[in-house]
Amino acid sequence: MENQESAWNQSYDKGDNFVFYPHEEVIRFFARHIRKRSGVNTFIDRVDFTPPPKILDLGCGIGRHVAFAHDMGAEAYGIDLSSVALDVARKLMQEQMPDAAERIVQGDIRELPWPDQFFDFVVSHGVLDSMHFDIARSAVQDLQRVMKPGGKFYCDLVSGDDSAHAREYAEEEVVSTAHEKNTVQSYFNFAKIQKLIDVLFTLEECALIRRADVINGASSARYHLVLTPVSD
Repeated sequence: MENQESAWNQSYDKGDNFVFYPHEEVIRFFARHIRKRSGVNTFIDRVDFTPPPKILDLGCGIGRHVAFAHDMGAEAYGIDLSSVALDVARKLMQEQMPDAAERIVQGDIRELPWPDQFFDFVVSHGVLDSMHFDIARSAVQDLQRVMKPGGKFYCDLVSGDDSAHAREYAEEEVVSTAHEKNTVQSYFNFAKIQKLIDVLFTLEECALIRRADVINGASSARYHLVLTPVSD
């Protein structure tokens, strides 16, 4: 874990992953399951906002989805391994969320610092595939603990169905390119997804979205999942 924290801190020190706007699939998840903006100051609520639902960004980086959840009226939280990323996140959020230092925390996602059944929703973009599978599996296990029954969890996972691999490729690689150098990339197929969630979550949605560069022929793909925790 210390090696991975160092690798991610170096990545953020270089400005890698300094993305400030929410991912479109996270916005879509919010609109379908939590709250959809219908005007400048109006919303269509999918759930009760009295009190506001608690939402965790698992592997929050510099906090773009924490900020989005807060802007949408939710009670937002974040956790990440990188102290460098979290310093940026807290500075970005300090004016609009005065208690950002308490809600955006550094930690191991296998041991989440919140009580049982604390969160209504969880989002996690590009995180569980950026670590060894056994770590991701342990993280999912503790995530089920902190989620309320009936809650929903959005995450995405990189597929091996790209121009450098094959669809069923599901191995792990250490990143050698400059972007995210020395971090882990864990590729997924559907069988590996099922192994990840096991009996912990029910798979409600699973879409494989491919992106092809017509000019150079390169392609990439990601699975986008919506999951519901299985009650003990």
